[in-house]
Amino acid sequence: MSELVSSFPSFLAAQGDLIGSVAVALFSAFLLWLFRTRVKLEWGSTSANFHNFVVDEGRLPLSVWTEKFFIQNTGRQTANNVEIVFTVAPTSYNLFPPRKHEKSFLDDGKFIIHVPHLAPKELLIVDVVDMNMNRVEIVSVNSPDTITTEVEFRTDRQYGPALYAIVFYLMLAGLIGSIYLLIQLLS
Repeated sequence: MSELVSSFPSFLAAQGDLIGSVAVALFSAFLLWLFRTRVKLEWGSTSANFHNFVVDEGRLPLSVWTEKFFIQNTGRQTANNVEIVFTVAPTSYNLFPPRKHEKSFLDDGKFIIHVPHLAPKELLIVDVVDMNMNRVEIVSVNSPDTITTEVEFRTDRQYGPALYAIVFYLMLAGLIGSIYLLIQLLS
């Protein structure tokens, strides 16, 4: 046993090229897997709006609920057979950009919009209006190509290009300063 242990370093030295080749191959395969093209579907909603309209005096007000749902393929491959499943069917809905789609119902009353495909980096907006006092919500977004993710969409204030240039400059200066500090500490 001690001969085997003592001969191990010379064995490694003799097989160094083989071990190095296997390590490079495994690392290359890992990088190819990490940066592969894939579908990545994210979905969510920014806000819901509820309005009451008095149409005739003496009658109950007309209630209207609206919401925009966003489905985005942030990946680099086309998502096929996308299904958007809602809790109930809305009074009206629109897809933007307009596209061919099909609709169907499940046995429990859930409403499904079938979209044939969603291109890479494409954003699909489903604008919903309901007058039946139903809160239409997305139950799930399905595609056989990926597992989808619900994300929180927010409306943000947009700033001018000058502020973005200043922020970029400060980030770059901080990065260069950090690298310089690391070089000074190591030398």
